[in-house]
Amino acid sequence: MLDIYLTDVQKNVQFKDYPGEHPVKFILNFKKIFPSVMELLLPVLPSDEDLEKMTWESTTQDFATFKLLLSGWGVIELRLNAIGQFKDKNYADQLVKKAQAKRKEFAKVQKQLVTVELDYLFMHEIHALIDTELVELGEKFYLPTLRDLWKDQVKANVLNAKF
Repeated sequence: MLDIYLTDVQKNVQFKDYPGEHPVKFILNFKKIFPSVMELLLPVLPSDEDLEKMTWESTTQDFATFKLLLSGWGVIELRLNAIGQFKDKNYADQLVKKAQAKRKEFAKVQKQLVTVELDYLFMHEIHALIDTELVELGEKFYLPTLRDLWKDQVKANVLNAKF
């Protein structure tokens, strides 16, 4: 369980809706996918440095963005599993690598983008690649749904990946 102190409303919340048993390990692994996680949830090490008692600080908005990233990744994993069944797992892994490369390219070319926007663009690119593959099966496009979920989180040009 993640114990999170929301600094803007001075409220403690407990968050359990994540995969895995150990929250610190989960966060460390999740930040490999979405580097902005470490900006959204700030670790607070207890005085005895016991990681089992680790707490986190965030704002209401940043915590909402974190939860959006978490649910977004869940959808991506489901869709990647479908691609893995349709093609193979290696092919699905290659889609993720292509999206990661595109994220790095955006970071180089669009220096004004913040980490959360780059994480969104990474998800956008994965869904665009998956949409292209699954349209053959008659699956509907997911990008409109992704854009609707994120419309209040990122600027319009980032939302549509148009620069």
